[in-house]
Amino acid sequence: MTGRPPKGWMHAVFRGGPYGEDVGRCIPGPPAPATLSVPLPEGGVHVYRLWTVGSWSAPDDPIAVYNPDGPPVPPTLLTAQERQWAQEGRRRRGLGPVRLVALTGDGQMAYDPDAPAIEAMLAGLGERQYVVLQRLTDHDEGEFSLQVLLTEDAVYEVEHQAGTTGERQRTRSASQAEVRDTVLRWVADQASRCADLEGPTAGGGS
Repeated sequence: MTGRPPKGWMHAVFRGGPYGEDVGRCIPGPPAPATLSVPLPEGGVHVYRLWTVGSWSAPDDPIAVYNPDGPPVPPTLLTAQERQWAQEGRRRRGLGPVRLVALTGDGQMAYDPDAPAIEAMLAGLGERQYVVLQRLTDHDEGEFSLQVLLTEDAVYEVEHQAGTTGERQRTRSASQAEVRDTVLRWVADQASRCADLEGPTAGGGS
């Protein structure tokens, strides 16, 4: 904080995380990137998300402040190989094929969860946490998945991905009951749509 960063760079202040005390670090800018990925010594990556950009001295000396928590990241969908392993494991145990997998951010996974189990997952969501449901389809059918995020403002974001086109529909609702009913209809393969919820956002987002 004792001098100006190089011209054409953004002075960044990090709050917490591996860069928590590194207030003099500079990053390319402006503009400041929306996220910063920092490799961790023990392995993995810590992701900062941009909180605000302002100036404590002059307009041409902006400061980017990053939230140490990073953006919420949904669990990774099972790959084609992992889906095959799951089905083979079921066959070896004399069980029917897996039709649905539920994934949570803490690494939990459930095969073919029933309605009470799904309701419990949704009810147990904390702020910035995901539940992801993935249909196990043939590879050439594309991905069919539904993810639910409870945001910091206590609103549920529901995103539906359908088929080989990768088309995504995203909606928001403050009603846990509406989200639960929409998710259960999707699981039951009924004619549910994320647009059933109030306040739809533009489709095609990531």
